[in-house]
Amino acid sequence: MSRRIVMAVGLSMVLVAPQSFAAQEASKVGVVDSGKILQQLPETKQAEASLQSAAAPLQKEIALKNQEFQKAVADYKKQAPALKPAAREQKEKELTAKGQAMQKFQQEQSVAFEKKQQEIFAPIRQKLNSAIESIAQKEGFGVVLDKNTAIYFTPENDLTFKVMNQLNIK
Repeated sequence: MSRRIVMAVGLSMVLVAPQSFAAQEASKVGVVDSGKILQQLPETKQAEASLQSAAAPLQKEIALKNQEFQKAVADYKKQAPALKPAAREQKEKELTAKGQAMQKFQQEQSVAFEKKQQEIFAPIRQKLNSAIESIAQKEGFGVVLDKNTAIYFTPENDLTFKVMNQLNIK
């Protein structure tokens, strides 16, 4: 009989304990409009200007290569009727190779640009995340979501202006 009582008590503890732990871990959920904050940070404007200055020469180079390719295609179209089949085939292979090289160059430059963008914006995001974390800890929020992902929230759970104040954004 005592063995059954011990088993019943043990089973009840196993069933009740997770509910009591879950109740203790329930915490407030806050929201932050990180896009609004990032837009107003001076560092973001400087980073965007830096990216634009880095992108300008690449855009010019891509435009120049594209222009050269389009000119080569136009020249081929003019010459194609007069070319022998073997010469026409050779020109088409050259144009195909040139087009593929141009696409590869554009993809490489795009990847390099995205990497640079991530490098430039990483410290800004870290600064924003640190401010959000600090406010959340002070205010007792266990979870903070971006405003764009929240379906509904009460205004008192919006931490945007508190984070902006911490970052000295007016």
